[in-house]
Amino acid sequence: MKYKLFFLLIVFSISINYAQNISGKVTYVVSMEPFSDKWIDSISKNNPINNAKMNAWAKNRLKNTPDVEAYLVFKNGEALYKLEEEMQNDGRPDFNINRIFAGGVNKYYKNTNTKEFFFENNLGELLLTDIAPKEWQITQESKQIGDYVCFKAIDLSNKKKTTFVWFTPQIPVSFGPLDYNGLPGLVILVEMKKRTISASKIVLNPKKEIKIEKPTKGRKETIEEYNKRVSVFIKFLHEKD
Repeated sequence: MKYKLFFLLIVFSISINYAQNISGKVTYVVSMEPFSDKWIDSISKNNPINNAKMNAWAKNRLKNTPDVEAYLVFKNGEALYKLEEEMQNDGRPDFNINRIFAGGVNKYYKNTNTKEFFFENNLGELLLTDIAPKEWQITQESKQIGDYVCFKAIDLSNKKKTTFVWFTPQIPVSFGPLDYNGLPGLVILVEMKKRTISASKIVLNPKKEIKIEKPTKGRKETIEEYNKRVSVFIKFLHEKD
């Protein structure tokens, strides 16, 4: 098994130039386990707004988390990940917390040529926020997923090391969903504690030309600025408790 991984990584390094000529579209299915009744009840008890109707609505949404689809397109060292357009129900979008964890309205952009890696988000103002690259531990563990031999990598940014991804060097691009990038092969599957992101369809070099619209509108923000903004928001929430 060790030699199999070594061989595929060698193939990946040889295929870097070839990778620049690969284009493709990956459809991912994002799944999420419903929250437990025990967890929901504990949140409801600590809810400062004691509103039975609101609590019933929130419980229903936390118990119903339908799968959503997301798309990754890549070409010439560029990639863009985003969710499908939200379906409308009687003219109004139906809230699904799974969409938030899957990326919401954010767009994730990566360019291996210019070393750009950021996501477009809108929290009061449109921002283009840099993403810090992940640190990976590639293991010898492998399995067949569809047509591809995939290897397991551990996300070391997760302190509990409970997030794993499966990537295939057979598709020599370092892209994946959300910020799961930077591995020697396309990410086919992401396994988290209660969520998964799995590739349901992969189309390489499609007849229809791949067009990648790089997000350019909005103020640029470093990862340090983002972390500071998030920490201020978390501090504000604690002060309100």
